[in-house]
Amino acid sequence: MTTRDADAYRFDASAGGATEQSVDTLAEHVLQALEEVGFCVVTSVLPDDAVAEMRELVELLLHFEPQNRHHTGHQRVLHLAAKHAAFHRALLDPLALAVWRRFLSPDAICSTFTANALWPGATEFYWHADHPYWTLTPPWPSMPLTGQNIWFLDEFTIENGATAGIPGSHRRGALPPYEGRPVEGSVVLTGPPGSVIFAHGAWWHTSRPNTTDALRCALLATYTHTFCVPQEEMRLQLDAIEEPGDELRRILGGDQYRPQRDFPY
Repeated sequence: MTTRDADAYRFDASAGGATEQSVDTLAEHVLQALEEVGFCVVTSVLPDDAVAEMRELVELLLHFEPQNRHHTGHQRVLHLAAKHAAFHRALLDPLALAVWRRFLSPDAICSTFTANALWPGATEFYWHADHPYWTLTPPWPSMPLTGQNIWFLDEFTIENGATAGIPGSHRRGALPPYEGRPVEGSVVLTGPPGSVIFAHGAWWHTSRPNTTDALRCALLATYTHTFCVPQEEMRLQLDAIEEPGDELRRILGGDQYRPQRDFPY
């Protein structure tokens, strides 16, 4: 497969320091990349200690939940928000919220938040777009319905199954026709732990095979509008969290409208 290196789609969060102004400036760069390309990688976002704690927790949960391991070598950990407060650091990251509250709306909420692991020997996934796009009849709406973060808990390399994307695919308005075939011009998004992919929800992407002898872990967070149906009922996780705090309550849909009229009435 002919691929392009991710350097052209990469920003460094450490370049401007962790100030409100630097977050605002970096968010503008990310938003421009989402519009033009459909995705980008930002390095040096999460501190090493936060990454290490989340990585340790994910591997522990993988072993406690073997029923979620697929025969392809992929394994999900579900309901992260309710399983440990350490994961909230990624979900509520200031850069992520700054981007999605501009890209979507100021009251954007979380649609789904999980971990994904590729065990050694995991096979390549198929080219796809995520929820809600696979539920829609094309052509898809031009307004973005979701935005995605993929947080690197391990280094993402070509060898261990780093995510690949197709530039401009977010404007195609339909699901990809490629299935598992190689795609000319696709980009492999590599980077060190603590990096994050920002992606338009309609982008076409896949994970590559993990040909190494090491586990590769990531967190997957999708954000959406309050008027959209989330992929998960995040408010059930909110109910399971003691004293969640205002920011977490909002992002998990605590302020989302719920139908008020009973039937019959």
